[in-house]
Amino acid sequence: MGKLKSTTAWFIADANVLIDYAKTSPEILGLVAERIGPVYVAAAVLDEVDQVDESQCRALGLTVVEGSLAQLTEASQRGGPLSFEDKLCLVLARDNGWACLSNDGPLRSACTVQGVCVVWGLEIMLQLVEANHVTADKAIEVAELIPGLSTTKHEWSRSRRRPGSCTAWRL
Repeated sequence: MGKLKSTTAWFIADANVLIDYAKTSPEILGLVAERIGPVYVAAAVLDEVDQVDESQCRALGLTVVEGSLAQLTEASQRGGPLSFEDKLCLVLARDNGWACLSNDGPLRSACTVQGVCVVWGLEIMLQLVEANHVTADKAIEVAELIPGLSTTKHEWSRSRRRPGSCTAWRL
């Protein structure tokens, strides 16, 4: 069903995307890892998320990663609007050429400044729909369960990627 995953589509999920899908439909991230490309989770991010643990991540096909000493040191530098965990996601994404799955405004801005591809949490689900791995109705159902979102079919249809958005990860 749909296209094979691309070797260029690799992602690291930040805490808010991990929490959103853990609370609503964890299998979505599993489908991303299986059908689109590997999904990584920084161990430090996983430590701050109560909704999912390492064994659940492994069961979904997500890979928990540790940063190198240099990456951890860089992420621990004080200053700026990002937490240590957000900085680590950014550093891991930058150093490994991964896209950052995030809905966090400051992290998204920092990714853009550093030239890191950043993908909205809902945008990755849209990719699953476009590749026929999830129905549009299922995607809307999941999106409507994510706290803080008011997603209707009309809003979903308007959420298509804007020209100039990061498209390197697309199939």
